[in-house]
Amino acid sequence: MKSILIIEDEEPFRRTLAERLLMEGFCVRTAADGTEGLRQVEAELPDLILCDIMMPGTDGYTVLETLRAEERTASIPFIFLSAKGDPSQVRAGMGLGADDYLCKPVAKADLLAAIRARLEKHQHQEQRLEHLVEAARLDVVRKLPQELRTPLTSLFNASRILEVADPTKPVADVRALGRAVRLASQQLHRTAYRFLLYAELALANQHGKLPAPSGDNDYIPITALTTDLAEQLARRDSRFFDLQLDLCEVELPISPTHYGELVMELVDNALKFSLSGSMVRIHLGFLPKAGCLLEVRDQGRGMTPDQVSEVGAFRQFDRGHWAQAGTGLGLTIVKQLAALYHGSFVLESEPGRGTRAVLRLPNARVPTRGAKTMDPELRQKVAWELGIG
Repeated sequence: MKSILIIEDEEPFRRTLAERLLMEGFCVRTAADGTEGLRQVEAELPDLILCDIMMPGTDGYTVLETLRAEERTASIPFIFLSAKGDPSQVRAGMGLGADDYLCKPVAKADLLAAIRARLEKHQHQEQRLEHLVEAARLDVVRKLPQELRTPLTSLFNASRILEVADPTKPVADVRALGRAVRLASQQLHRTAYRFLLYAELALANQHGKLPAPSGDNDYIPITALTTDLAEQLARRDSRFFDLQLDLCEVELPISPTHYGELVMELVDNALKFSLSGSMVRIHLGFLPKAGCLLEVRDQGRGMTPDQVSEVGAFRQFDRGHWAQAGTGLGLTIVKQLAALYHGSFVLESEPGRGTRAVLRLPNARVPTRGAKTMDPELRQKVAWELGIG
């Protein structure tokens, strides 16, 4: 049985609505004003809300804004009721995220049609979300074993060579074995780190758990770290001379590892999906009102508008035609981190012409003369934590 909350200050109309809906088999609760309505939503989530606009105290607009601002209540179907059909009121209500707008007095047939349409649409949205979650879950099951199997195979082969070697004789190519072990270990570390970070960020964004900057110690100089990580990734792929850096000095109130992850994901994608010999340009700028701007541009294969709009966890495109391995987590992690730090992330791409990724993070500042620089050991520690040090 679907539950409906009616928030209406006119008692006769509120009672009539409740009686109509009870006769149709709905579970109905009522509130005489916006404040009481919000209390009832907090106590028990309804399946749909009918709400008057003009009420003493907390009006309908404030009720809707409050609900839409909270993750737990943001998707509840919401229908405004008003004695006036003023177009400006309709636009204002729909602009705040209302699902429908009915003028009082409302005919029973129109009321029931609007309610059933919104409940049905909400059910379809929930089913679609469940389908996407299940598809992502299945993608993890399919991709994670392969992500683990490749480095584990390298570790196994190196260990077998060492195990059967004659202890009285030097092992041939011991440096090559050591490098294989290191690279495989880093790959395992990187895979585990990214999956854990993805889960951590999903929870943090859901609950808004991000500490606010509280002083100079929260700001870090990011320019040298950007250079270090970009150059290490380019050397790893034998593309050091494809890298073009244009970086200004900027400080940000951000975790060094989180910022390093942003650089890693954007630069790694640009290198992975473009050909050797083509330029990968990285720009780090400062805009007094906008904050820090990190732009990574490549001349690779690009994506269609549909592919850009569908960027999400565990999603990769054209896997049948391109050989790059991966989980598809990268750009989703960037979007999560941008949201966590109240920034924005924009992806522009054109098939055959390359991709431009633009990340904006607020609260940036230009360091003053004599400001601190990031310690090289800390930069190396960040690189190690990210799996490339």
